[in-house]
Amino acid sequence: MPEEKRIPTHVALIVDGNRRWARSRRLPASLGHKAGFDRLTEITRYAIKDCGVHVLSLYVFSTENFHRDSKEVNFLMDLLVNNYKAMTDEMIERGCRIRFSGRRENLQPRVLAAMDYMMEATRDKDKGVVNFCLNYGSHAELTDAARAIAREVKAGTLDPEAIDEAVMERHLYSDLPPVDLMIRTSGEQRLSNFLLWQCAYAEFYFTPTLFPDFDKAAFDEALAEYARRDRRMGG
Repeated sequence: MPEEKRIPTHVALIVDGNRRWARSRRLPASLGHKAGFDRLTEITRYAIKDCGVHVLSLYVFSTENFHRDSKEVNFLMDLLVNNYKAMTDEMIERGCRIRFSGRRENLQPRVLAAMDYMMEATRDKDKGVVNFCLNYGSHAELTDAARAIAREVKAGTLDPEAIDEAVMERHLYSDLPPVDLMIRTSGEQRLSNFLLWQCAYAEFYFTPTLFPDFDKAAFDEALAEYARRDRRMGG
C-alpha cells in the first residue's frame, strides 16, 4: 500500500482487457475472463481491506456487452452464479455491503437470484461498499431516473420546481458518493458510458496494463497518482 495518506473514498474501475490478455497468449476468451475474475477478487479485497477505499464501483458488464457471442455472455454470467456464495461470505467477513447498479431486464433468473442473495445477505454491513455495475449503462441510468421523476411529477408527488441535483441523485441506481478516482485498464482512454453523472469531478487514471495483469502494485500506482493531483473541484 502506498504511503500517501490521501485515499479516495470512491474508486470506479473499468475492467478492460481480459480478451486481449487471452488473445496475446493464444488462449480462449473464457480463460481471459477467468483470469480477470480472479484479479477482480484480489483487487477488491486489497482496495477496501488494505488501502482504505470505502466504495469500489466495478464496471463488469455493460448494456452493450449483450451484443457479444452468447457463449461468452453465458460464461461471464456463470462466473457470478458459480461464485456468489463464496463472494458473499468474504464480504460478510469484511463487513462490506454488496450493491448492483444496472437494469434487471435481460438478466437470467439465476443471475437475478444470485444478485438478490448477495445484496440481502450484506445489506446491514457498513465497513465498505462493493458496487457491481452489471448490465449497466449511464445513458440508461439517467433515462430511468428521468422516467421515475416524470412519474412522480405526473402523480402530483413531486413539484417540478423542486427538481434539483439532489433529486436526480436519489433516482440513480445506487445512492453512493461521487467518484473520486476513475481507473481504466488496457490503454483505452474513454468512459464508455460509465457513471457519467458520478464522475463529474473524478480524477481519471488510464493505464495500458490489461486487467488480468493489474495487480496490487498497479493499483498502488493509481492511488499514488491520485494523491499527487490538485483537486480544485471547479474552484
